[in-house]
Amino acid sequence: MPQTRVSPVNWIRIVLLWPLLIGVLATVARAQQSPDKTPVAIVPPVLRLAPLSKTADSPVVTALAIDPSGSYAAAAGDDHVIRIFSLNDIASPFPQSALLDGHRDWVQGIEFSPDGKLLATCGKDGKLQVWKREAAQSDSQTNLGSWKQLWSIDVPHALFSLTFVDNQALLVAGFDPSIYSLDLETLQWTVDHRSQSADVRTLAVSNDKSYLAYGGRDGVVRIKPLSSTGRSSQEGGFAIAAHNHRVRGLCFSQNGSMLYSVGEDRRLVGIELKTQSVQYQNDLGAGRLMAIERLAEDRYAVSGSDNTIRVVKPGTIEPQETKIIGVKLIGHDGTIAVLRASGDHLFSGSFDTTIRSWDIASALSSADAQGRFVHPISAQYEDSSARERIR
Repeated sequence: MPQTRVSPVNWIRIVLLWPLLIGVLATVARAQQSPDKTPVAIVPPVLRLAPLSKTADSPVVTALAIDPSGSYAAAAGDDHVIRIFSLNDIASPFPQSALLDGHRDWVQGIEFSPDGKLLATCGKDGKLQVWKREAAQSDSQTNLGSWKQLWSIDVPHALFSLTFVDNQALLVAGFDPSIYSLDLETLQWTVDHRSQSADVRTLAVSNDKSYLAYGGRDGVVRIKPLSSTGRSSQEGGFAIAAHNHRVRGLCFSQNGSMLYSVGEDRRLVGIELKTQSVQYQNDLGAGRLMAIERLAEDRYAVSGSDNTIRVVKPGTIEPQETKIIGVKLIGHDGTIAVLRASGDHLFSGSFDTTIRSWDIASALSSADAQGRFVHPISAQYEDSSARERIR
């Protein structure tokens, strides 16, 4: 009886697809073992935003948001279009998307409202758009629903960041001292207050909605109390010169006692609100830091221009002899501009045109002796000059 032989072409297919198959099967197995954990049950390890035409390339990813249920995401980049897609769509690396347009330049900020009914976007074109989600049709397979533009405005300068205070208020800032406020019930657009910085790159609101923080080109982090209506208070507040270059990311701790910032000076800084002082700072020795996201157990993910994500726990003393700061997540081949956490997963968007999904528990438990965890799909070491790919 003749033996069945596998052709060389099929062997190559098996070798190339095997890591993807292993990653998907492992994710499914973990999801089945913890059915009670709500957000993000099954996600593909790597996604790309589908090109708008056959001759176009996938856009770089500059903005990303996960809806509160963890079931779908919105992303955008340098082709100016917002894509909303299911996080459970593993049939293709280019998930089926609902497309929202209207921007004329790079989209810099995307956020869902806390109840998931609104989506706000802003960009370098100076446009702010607010979209309202309408009920999905019963035969919809993706449950993306339809999105209708609720409100938009153009200002004469770039907009870089936005954040919902709650379901009734939205704060927006950019290349101007103005911190704008939009009342989502009356759709009244006003200047909440004027900052001393003419270039605000990032905004953050504490979990209890008590504080607003923002920072930008001058390296100063400013914290202001918020009223019950989502407006900043003229009384109180303070400012700290936390960085030597632009502040790029801000994140409050879960209990609101600390504010962490990252900047182009490569430093992670922790500010205690009670004492109004810097209580933690660390030069991560990386490229310019662009994003920070809070994870479980007081850990934070930090990323930037060195193509690497670092998972750190501020305040934890690392052994001096190891010189290892947290765990490095390796796999991107371009600046990692945005980080979003949902449930047990971290999502990262990059200039390499990919969105990668990381199982944080697996990454922390599987890091090597140098504190590195390599993404299973198309991974690359952080030393981009070496171009040494993991097979």
